[in-house]
Amino acid sequence: MGRVIDKRLFGLINDYFTLYLPNYKSASEHTLRSYRKAVEELLEFIKEKHRITLFEVSFDRITRELLQEFMIYLRREKNCKDSTCNQRLACIKAFLKYCSESDASLVKYYLCTEGIAVRRGQENDLIDYLSEKAVRTIIAQPDISTDVGLRDMFFMILLYDSGARVDEMLNAKICDLRAESPATILLFGKGKKYRQVPLSAKTVGHYKKYLQRFHPGEDAKSREYIFYTIHRGERFRMSDNNVRNFMRRYGNEAREVCPEIPEIVHPHMFRHSRAMHLYQGGMDLTLVSQWLGHANLQTTLIYAHADTEQKRKAIELAEHSGSPTRKSSSTDRYTVSDEETLKKLYGLL
Repeated sequence: MGRVIDKRLFGLINDYFTLYLPNYKSASEHTLRSYRKAVEELLEFIKEKHRITLFEVSFDRITRELLQEFMIYLRREKNCKDSTCNQRLACIKAFLKYCSESDASLVKYYLCTEGIAVRRGQENDLIDYLSEKAVRTIIAQPDISTDVGLRDMFFMILLYDSGARVDEMLNAKICDLRAESPATILLFGKGKKYRQVPLSAKTVGHYKKYLQRFHPGEDAKSREYIFYTIHRGERFRMSDNNVRNFMRRYGNEAREVCPEIPEIVHPHMFRHSRAMHLYQGGMDLTLVSQWLGHANLQTTLIYAHADTEQKRKAIELAEHSGSPTRKSSSTDRYTVSDEETLKKLYGLL
């Protein structure tokens, strides 16, 4: 085993991921995984660039030029989207800021992140969401005659109906879901904030069937996880990897009967889909923002931008699909008479 050259670097990495993020920032498993990925990829890049071992990586290797090269590497070699590159840069910047606050002599490395351009490609204005038909098709895939199939189907129903993040859903307990009218679920989200989200009567019906199979006789005030796995006779919180795996599998199966479903279906796609369907159904963006638990309304505006982009494409399709005198069709509602769309297209809303 080699000897670490820069013990300070690896000591701060350890403190950042084991103490600071989980304890002081209350970072979720998803956030921790994203930040780790960014730092790991940077360390690997430094290794390859300087042809050194991981043990030889040190703060002195971090320069503005290296970080710029790293961003180019992510785009060209790793084929990362601009949104992914920006996320990696933000994670690295946050880590180096933590280092500079822990040791003033490290401020110069944090300053290396200043001035590195954050790209905004067209895909940043788009989000990956599914049509209502696609969501229904995926949810219909599990074999509900089996325990696993029933669990998976109800998980996806509740995930979509609530618009929850996957960690919020996995952390939900029986006492958090109110089955009596008006039915709601209490979610514990980012920033240690709670929010209450309404649930449909159909979802409650599925929940009661799920309880009979997985929590028979359980008290409504129980603090047992709604979704769990059993290991050596004990119940444990279901992992997000489990969810990602079965949702990808059902997505693949559903694609055979619904070709519009993308190659990779992930849990967050259900959250995006629910938000888009609420917005397209007429819900005000402020309410959508509260539903999703966004701290800033600007975060929710991506759904308005995505919907506007969809309408713009519909306009282009209508303009190039034949004679302007043809009879009305489903695209006729996307004409210049739709003033809200026109204003959004020109940045007035």
